[in-house]
Amino acid sequence: MHEQILNRRQLLGGITAAGAAGLLGGVGTRSATAAEAPDFGPSQPPQITDVRDKVAYITGASSGIGLGIARVFHEAGMKVVIGYRTERNVQEALKYFPPNDPRIHIVKHDVMDRDGWERTADEIEKKFGTVHILVNNAGVGVQAPASTGSLKDWEWGLGVNLWGPIYGIHTFVPRMLASKQGSHIVTTTSTSGILPGSGAGIYTVAKIAAVGLMEELRHELRNTNIGTSAFIPGLTTSNIADSERNRPESLRNDEQPRATLPSGPSQSFSRASAPPRPAASDNADPLFARPQDPVVVARLLLDGILRNDLFIVAQPEWRVGVEARCNALLESMVSPKPMPPAMQSGNYYRTPIYVQEIAHRRATRERKIPGI
Repeated sequence: MHEQILNRRQLLGGITAAGAAGLLGGVGTRSATAAEAPDFGPSQPPQITDVRDKVAYITGASSGIGLGIARVFHEAGMKVVIGYRTERNVQEALKYFPPNDPRIHIVKHDVMDRDGWERTADEIEKKFGTVHILVNNAGVGVQAPASTGSLKDWEWGLGVNLWGPIYGIHTFVPRMLASKQGSHIVTTTSTSGILPGSGAGIYTVAKIAAVGLMEELRHELRNTNIGTSAFIPGLTTSNIADSERNRPESLRNDEQPRATLPSGPSQSFSRASAPPRPAASDNADPLFARPQDPVVVARLLLDGILRNDLFIVAQPEWRVGVEARCNALLESMVSPKPMPPAMQSGNYYRTPIYVQEIAHRRATRERKIPGI
């Protein structure tokens, strides 16, 4: 285990070196170090290695992160379908592309409309043919806490942030499998999807579920022609703070908002209350500007698709929080009694994807991404 990581874990939990290594090797296994984990073979190889002339559908692509993805995909030679809700936004978005560009198509699509997904897929296939990349990007920044949010807040937040991706997967997985062409599915999640505590509890629940959705898809589809990624861009310039403009009338709160709970520092959805940017001397690399430019995070996403990364995380500073969360879970799995020998030889990994992803990321650590 990397010495720096081990030292941090010892400080956080008072774990001995052997104990920490055993936990990382798998609960109940005989592994002495993480390096001795079972050989599950290589991770699923990239299903798309060249995006030129491929077709991508991006939901919520008329502004913010979605528009950044559309711009980078188009720049890479793809045929791009921009899903949108607001006419004004999509007209502004089109200014970033050549007029009447034959590789750009727009489609008005409410991701909560289950039947609308099939109609949208049919329209795209009629226009461009097979969809190779689906980016479930549309999201709403419901600010209500989990403990005090209304049921309408829950229905809207989970409807867009979780059911939207579910509908997209339900629609496109059968079509991608039938095409037998290299394909990829991405869901844009959030730092809140890997580290709770922002204060926006409903948003957090939806995003954690979305991360789990992509992990399960990786497990289920790892032997098919479909790659999968959970995209975690972090704080990025977008219009998500204006989400309320698109809340359906039927899901608007008609009662007085319930009292909210005090919360600690949170990852804001808006530029106005974002954490201070790094000093100019520390900000030469666009990777570390906060909030990030949507085009920068989109370049990270494209690189991740071409490598079939399971997790594409744009902001490494959150590692300490995620590590503490994972260690809290690991500490709860230290038995107060010795484990019976018969249980120590079991394979308790359940899925090979995590061991495979660790090896994949360590082997591909050095990356050259245009513009970063």
